[in-house]
Amino acid sequence: MNGAFSSPEQCAHVPNGLWVEVDGKGDCVRYYSHGLSESDNAVALVYIGGDVMLRSAKGVRHITPIYTSTTPRKIELEMADWSAAAGRPALFLARAGIYGSSGDHNARRSHREINLLNQALDLLKDRHHITSFILTGHSAGAQIAAGLLNRRSDISAAIYSSGMLSVKQVTTFWEHRRDIPGRLLYDASRYYDPIDEIDRIDRHQAPEIYVISDPEDRVVPFFSQLFYVRRLRALGIHPHHIYARAPGPQHHLLAGHAKKVAALLAREASKQEIYRAVLELDFQSI
Repeated sequence: MNGAFSSPEQCAHVPNGLWVEVDGKGDCVRYYSHGLSESDNAVALVYIGGDVMLRSAKGVRHITPIYTSTTPRKIELEMADWSAAAGRPALFLARAGIYGSSGDHNARRSHREINLLNQALDLLKDRHHITSFILTGHSAGAQIAAGLLNRRSDISAAIYSSGMLSVKQVTTFWEHRRDIPGRLLYDASRYYDPIDEIDRIDRHQAPEIYVISDPEDRVVPFFSQLFYVRRLRALGIHPHHIYARAPGPQHHLLAGHAKKVAALLAREASKQEIYRAVLELDFQSI
């Protein structure tokens, strides 16, 4: 709830820890992996998860039940299954303050969070001889993934599920639905919005981009995801926008869909095969 601290010495003893310094402050970024070769890893899948600390309408913080029941072993098994499905190494990259990384999850959505994980990817490339990434982000993790896509040229594909891809629109939407206005709880003007740097994506060598949305999403409004897609198209980039079915009542959890798409892309599946696989997942949720 109040963050965690580390040092380079402590981080050296953290399994799969990366010491990263941004803005004069260091954090230990933890990752969980499966399938990495000791020599070269041409392509690696990376997953960045969503928020685990939420606020009620009255501004009270609480932790999601799924986080309190998650263990390192469970994450490792998930990465093993994902790696097997993809035929490639798979990594779970933990955001600041959660899943074993030091830092403060209260300070999320910031430019520093983007820079922290950007440098973490650089360290992963050097440590494991990775050439390119298939980057997957869910919800607020998609905000980070989109920010990384704006800044990197080594991402061969980006897949976002229920993504917070237009942060200003999302925060404005929730501003009018809380008993306590958001501006009294946080300073949204300091948030990183992927839209602000979207024109940095190389439109001539743009990666495959999949945006997976449930039009009934009650957490990240659908119109904000559609806005991101339309901005890409206005730049001459052609993302795939898939409408999917997430479980009610929130209609938000589509991380499994995103991982499925990433695994199929790693196996060089066709667009038709990917769309068919997503449709099959939708039928399983009925």
